Amino acid sequence: MEKAEREERPRHDRRQHQNEGPAFLGIKKDVILTVIVAVFTTYFLSSHWNALSLHEGPDVVSQLNSEDLEYGLAQCALNQQRPIVDMNLASSRLAAISKTGPRTILHNATLIDGDGTATHDCTIEIQDGIFTRVSKTPPGAFEPISPGDKVIDLKGRIVTPGLIDAHSHVGVRETPQLWATEDVTEISAPVTPWARAIDAFKPHDGAIPVIASGGVTTSLVLTGAKNQISGEGVVVKMKRANSIKGMLLNLTESGGKPQRYLKMAMGENQKKQFEHVPGGPSTRLGESYWFRKAYDNARRVKQEQDRWCETASTAKGLKSITREYPRSLEWQTLVDVLRGDVHVNVHGYETEDILAMFDHADEFGFNITALHHALHADLVMDQIKARGIAVVGFSDSWGHKKEISNVSSYFPARIAEYGIPLALKRDHPAAHGQWLMYEAQIAHHFGLSAQSAISSVISTPARIMGLDNRLGFVRPGYDADLVVWDRHPLQAGATPLEVYIDGNSVARASDSLWKASESAAYVKEAPGSRPRISPESTCRMGQSDLVVRRLSMSFVGNNGLRMEQPETGNLTLVVRAGRIVCVGESKCEDVARQALEDSVPLLDVEDGYTLPGLTIVTREHGLTEMWQEPSTSDGASAGDEYERPLSSRLGIKFDGVHLQRAYRGGVTRVITPPLTNGFFHGISAMFRSGAKSVLEDGAVAEPSAALHFTIGHDGKSNRTPSITSQISKLRDLLTVDKHLHPVYESAAKGDIAVVVHTNNKDVIAHTIALKKETGAHIVIMGGSEAHLIATELAEASMPVIVAPFWGCEPLFWDGRNCLPGPPLVDRLGPQLLLDAGVKVAISNWDDTNNHIRNSIWEASWVAGPGNRSLALDLVSKNIEDILKLPRSRDFVVYEGDPFNFGARVALIFEEGKVRSCYPDVDES
Repeated sequence: MEKAEREERPRHDRRQHQNEGPAFLGIKKDVILTVIVAVFTTYFLSSHWNALSLHEGPDVVSQLNSEDLEYGLAQCALNQQRPIVDMNLASSRLAAISKTGPRTILHNATLIDGDGTATHDCTIEIQDGIFTRVSKTPPGAFEPISPGDKVIDLKGRIVTPGLIDAHSHVGVRETPQLWATEDVTEISAPVTPWARAIDAFKPHDGAIPVIASGGVTTSLVLTGAKNQISGEGVVVKMKRANSIKGMLLNLTESGGKPQRYLKMAMGENQKKQFEHVPGGPSTRLGESYWFRKAYDNARRVKQEQDRWCETASTAKGLKSITREYPRSLEWQTLVDVLRGDVHVNVHGYETEDILAMFDHADEFGFNITALHHALHADLVMDQIKARGIAVVGFSDSWGHKKEISNVSSYFPARIAEYGIPLALKRDHPAAHGQWLMYEAQIAHHFGLSAQSAISSVISTPARIMGLDNRLGFVRPGYDADLVVWDRHPLQAGATPLEVYIDGNSVARASDSLWKASESAAYVKEAPGSRPRISPESTCRMGQSDLVVRRLSMSFVGNNGLRMEQPETGNLTLVVRAGRIVCVGESKCEDVARQALEDSVPLLDVEDGYTLPGLTIVTREHGLTEMWQEPSTSDGASAGDEYERPLSSRLGIKFDGVHLQRAYRGGVTRVITPPLTNGFFHGISAMFRSGAKSVLEDGAVAEPSAALHFTIGHDGKSNRTPSITSQISKLRDLLTVDKHLHPVYESAAKGDIAVVVHTNNKDVIAHTIALKKETGAHIVIMGGSEAHLIATELAEASMPVIVAPFWGCEPLFWDGRNCLPGPPLVDRLGPQLLLDAGVKVAISNWDDTNNHIRNSIWEASWVAGPGNRSLALDLVSKNIEDILKLPRSRDFVVYEGDPFNFGARVALIFEEGKVRSCYPDVDES
C-alpha cells in the first residue's frame, strides 16, 4: 500500500488492518516458552474474565489440567485491560501518609514547576518520599514545627522538579566503557524484542551519581539502536543502590498493568551493523522487511491467543479446549505492543525512516509513542502531530553522519511551536547525562520558549512515559524529586546546589558554593533567545570603513588587539581603511563625526559587545564533514610518517557546514592537525573558518601551528603498539632522531609547540619529565586527569588545552578519574588547573558533537559568573599564547552578551574588511 493512501487514514481506523499483511513467515515452535504469572494475580484477574470458570457447574469439564486452564483464563482477562495513568495516585498517597513523621520543609523558594510556570515565596513540605504540601504560607502555619523536622530557608533560590531523561543507556553502557560491560544491544539478530534492559543494568555504574548531581532524578533506560527491535527499557531513579530493585519505580502502585517501553530503530546504525551478516538487513528495504516479519509473527501469536480466549468464553468451548493458552517468549512483547500495552519508542532521523515506520504501524495496528532523535521530523510535522506522537530529540547533536546532516538549529523550537510534545535528552553516554539542562539551554538560545525549554526536560518526558501522575511537578502526593539551583537553570553554567530523590538528598554542594550563589552574579531570571529575524542595517560585506554605535562593552582596543580589561559604557567604534582607530565614549566623538561627514556607514546595534574572533583547536574541522562517511573526509594516515611529516595546510577544505556554523558563531580561526589512525598526526595549520578557499588572503594564517601526537589507546598502531612505545618514539624524535626533519629540531628548541593529546595523569607526568629532559615546549590537550598533577604542571610551565571544556567525560579508561564538578566537588578540572597557576585554554577533540560555535558559553561556564575576561582568554588569547601564535586582529560585534545565551553575531571583520553581516546560523 502506498504511503500517500495511509497518510489520509484517520488514526482511529488503524487497528482495522490487524488481519491484513504478508504471508506467514514462520514461527519457530521451539522458541515458544512458558510465561509464569503469580498465582494471586491469576486468580484475581481471572475473576474479571467473562468466560465460564471451572467452578460454574459440574457439567463444565475441560480436557486441560486446572493449572494450565487457570493460567489461560487469567491471560484472557489481562488481554482486556490496558495500562492507565492513575491521576488519583497522589491523593491516595496523601491519605495513607503518617501525620507524625519527620518532614523536610523548604521555604522562601522560587518554584519553577515542570511546565515552566514560576511561583515566588513557596513553602514545600516533604514527608515519606512525597511532597505533602506546596503553598505560599510560611512554615508552621498549618502544623507546628516538630523537633524532627528539617527546615531550610532557600532565600529565594530557584527550585524545579527533578529532571527526567527519556532516553538514556546509563547502567547498560557503563562508563568508563569496557568490552566486559557493554550490554546495551543484543546483536545476535536484527530483532530481539525479548531482550530487557533490566537484566543487564549495573547499579554501580559510576555515572549514576554524577548524572544525578546534574539534577536528573529519573531516567528511562532503553536498549540500544544497533538492531531494529532491541527490547524493553526500564525506568530508574538515579540514586545509589546495590541492586536495581533499589532504583526501580513501583509502576504497579495503583494496581493493574505497568507502563512498559519498547525500543525500535531504523536508519544507518542497523545497516552498518548487519551489512556483512548473512541474512541481515543491509538497506532500509531490508530493515522494513525485518520489522514486518517480526510483527507478522506477533500478529499470528495474538490471533491464536484471541481464538483460544474466544473458545474459552463459552461452556461448550471450554470443554473442547485440548491445548494450553498460546505462549511465545520470542514474540510476546510485540503481541503486547499490538494490544496497546507498551509505549513504542522509535529511533530514526530521516523522513523516509519516519514514514516507513508509520506504514508498519498502520499495517499492523500499533501506536507509536515517541520518535527519538528524529532530527528531520520538522519536515513532516503535520503527520506526526496528526498521529499524536511526541519527539524526543537533541538540541545540538548533528553532522557526523548523513542522517543527521543539515539539521536546523531551530529544530526544537519548530517542533514545540507546531504543538508536538517535545522532550530533550542526552543519549548517555553518547553525550554525558549530567548536562541534560544544557540541552534545554541551547534549545532556548535558538528560540524555544523558556517554559517549553523547562518542560522539555521535566514535565513533557513524564507525560510521554505515562508517569505524569507522580513525576514532573512539585505537587502534593508526587514523588519528592527536587533540584535547588544556584541561578536560573537556563543561565550558562547553571548548577544544582542540592538534589533530592524521593525526599532524600543525593547530592549537596559545599557551604561555600551555597554562599557564593547569593551573589548578584548568579542571575535568577532566564536569558533571552537569539533573535531569528535579521534587521535592516547599513552593514555590507566588503566595507573597510564603518562606525558602530551603542556598544556596551569592547575587548578590542584602538590597535585592533585584545585589551586586558574591557572598556564599558555607551561606546562607539570607528574603523577607517580597515583598522580600528577609536573605541570609547566621548574620546571618539570627533573621529566618529568626521567619519560620518565622509559618508562612512553608521551601524547602530542593540547592547553591542566587541570581541576578538575566537580561536579553537579541533580534531577534524576543515578535514572531515561526516566522519562516518569516509568519502567526506581527507582520510587518515597510519601515524608513522616521521621522515616527511604531513601538514594539514595542504588538505584544508573551506566549504563544510561545521566550519560555516562555527564562523557564524564568532569562531574565526581554527587549528586542525592532520588526521591519523595512530600516534603521529603531523603539523597543524591555523586557518580562517570564513575563507572561501586557500587562495584568499590570509586563508591560512599560520601554516605550521604545532606538532601533534596522540599518546594512549587511540595512538596504538603497528609501529607504536603500546603507550610505552609511543612515549619512547616521541622522546627519540626530540633527541636522537631530531635530524629526521627540521620540524623536530624546532620542537626540541621550543620554537614550535608539541601538542600531546592524552588524558591519563601518568602519561601527563611522563611528558613533564620529557619536557624537563629536552626543553621542548610540550602542551597537553585533553587533560581529563590533569588536575591530579596540577602543581607539577604549573612548576613545569606546561599548559593544558582542556577538551571537552569541563574536562570530564569519563567514556574511556584513561580519563576515568576526571572531576565531575559541583555539587559533588567544588571545582571542575580546568578550574583546579587555573587555581594552581597552569595556563589553560579550552577546545574540542570530539569527532561527533564537535560544535565549536558553543565555545564561548563553555568558556563562560568554566570562568564562572561575571568573569568575562577569563572566559574570553580561554578561547582566544590563551590559545595564542600556548601555541605561540600571532594575535588575532579579527573582531566580532555581537548584539547581546555573547558569554550567555541569547546573543547573536552582528558583523565579523577580518583581513581589513567586513566579511559577514548578521549571519543566520544555518544559512548555506
